[in-house]
Amino acid sequence: MASLPHRFVPTTSKFVSPVRLVSQFGHGAAINLVAFSPCEKYFASSDVNGWIRIWSLETLDILGIFLIEFSCESITWEGSSIIVCHGEGQERRIAFLEGDAQDSVDSQPIYRGGVIRLLGSPEVTQGPDFIEIHYSDNVFKHVIPGIINQVMDPCERYVVVHCADIIRIFSCYEDEELVTLAPESGKSWNNMWINKRGDGVICLQSNGAICIVDAIKKKIQWVRKGDTNVTASSFSGDHYVIYGDDRGNLTVFDIVSRTILLRTPRCPIEFSAVFPTADKIGFVGLRTESATAFFAHSKEILSASPLPASLSAACSGTAFSEIIAACTDNCIYRICLADNSISKVCKTPVDVDAIGCTKDVVFMHLKDGTFAVNDSKLTALSWKCDETPLCLAVSDNGKTLAVLLRDRIVILDRTEKKSERIVKLSGGVQIACGREKSTNQLLVFMNDLRIISVDMRSGEQTELNKLDIEHARVLSTAPAAKSMMYALVAGEHGQFIIMKIGMNTGKSSVVLRVLSTGTQIWGASIADDSVCLRNDATCLRIISGMKAYSIDDWARSEPLQIF
Repeated sequence: MASLPHRFVPTTSKFVSPVRLVSQFGHGAAINLVAFSPCEKYFASSDVNGWIRIWSLETLDILGIFLIEFSCESITWEGSSIIVCHGEGQERRIAFLEGDAQDSVDSQPIYRGGVIRLLGSPEVTQGPDFIEIHYSDNVFKHVIPGIINQVMDPCERYVVVHCADIIRIFSCYEDEELVTLAPESGKSWNNMWINKRGDGVICLQSNGAICIVDAIKKKIQWVRKGDTNVTASSFSGDHYVIYGDDRGNLTVFDIVSRTILLRTPRCPIEFSAVFPTADKIGFVGLRTESATAFFAHSKEILSASPLPASLSAACSGTAFSEIIAACTDNCIYRICLADNSISKVCKTPVDVDAIGCTKDVVFMHLKDGTFAVNDSKLTALSWKCDETPLCLAVSDNGKTLAVLLRDRIVILDRTEKKSERIVKLSGGVQIACGREKSTNQLLVFMNDLRIISVDMRSGEQTELNKLDIEHARVLSTAPAAKSMMYALVAGEHGQFIIMKIGMNTGKSSVVLRVLSTGTQIWGASIADDSVCLRNDATCLRIISGMKAYSIDDWARSEPLQIF
């Protein structure tokens, strides 16, 4: 049992076993898929970065957060407690309920819908730009360019045809169009469904607006105004429409009561850039608008002043809690969260899309394809690359620049203007230069978590090791002392993990976990039995074994001990 502050309200939970914080927020990237379970008690959501979230429709809690190594293209359910994610020729099976909870749900009767077609019932055939309705000896043909899908009502009275620019409803028994529904100006139809009784056609517009059409009475009623960009949607029986948007947020709308049951916050929770601190165990998170930090030595969670402009690129600095940030006002800033200071480094002619630095030198790639360096002043380099780099890394002496591209690494030497070495390598996500005695060594972190060492003089590659963690993604790196490197890894269950890695061996170990971020960092762990929370944490649940504790307006900042 956990020793908890007095404002934690205990509830019961059988859904998770590891101790962790769960935030009630949406995804950090555009949602590409939502899918209801067969019993309609749960639904899953997926984003373009491979994050999967499982939700309870009854409590609107997040039951699990998972990271798959591919972009999910479809989800199938095994009962109501297991999902199988498919995509890119791969699949992953995820069980999110445990023990008795799984058995009790899977044993429930599941309504699967559908009707038994009788002899002589209307039938529909679809061509590339038309449908044909066959009834008795009659054939009713309707030419409709741009058909996405068509559905017959369960009572076999009408057929709904969905196009992006129009929804049309036709009678099954005569050559008659019952309803024609155009979207609002500049919008399109995202999806449509027929409820179980067949007396309502639910139409979802691309901006999240919802209308209900009674095809028999030819009535159209708008029940929800739109204010988002819908990218995925699903419908449950007669009641619930769920849709995700391009900002990673979810909306659950109750058709019957005409109310919004769940709407995740406007901004996604993931950071635009995140970096471990360079010389002490800690964590710095940088969003497009602001920054925040957690310092393990003092157990502090600090927030910084807003950035002067929106973030366009960033890299870790060389001092404690320091970040070098390029903003959309064409300026480079040095941000130090230890004293909450922001100072301007230089002005750039155009926006910067990749950046790397040492103590005295800042390299950057500009959006016009050119490279520039700032030591005492900003100087354009002779090299040019029209492809946006995935990452830049600078040697400790500031003379060598490594550029990570999709299928290669380019190594540039400032002292030799025509020197350019190409290292063929696909699948890299981050690179980092060594310090001290490893100044010519480049570490490459692969998308499958392997670590490869590259000699920047010869281009020779050596596979060192693999990060000792499953289902994770390397986000950023920062140098540490004595030929060591910090790597920030996004793991499952919404955790960010800082790992310490040996430059020569590639061996890694976990040194810090940030368990929940919210709009800024809310909770962090320096051991498996403790959690530190920021004093304005809200909308969180701390889960320990079979107990879940919700945070309402907890106002004290102290470690939470979990046993």
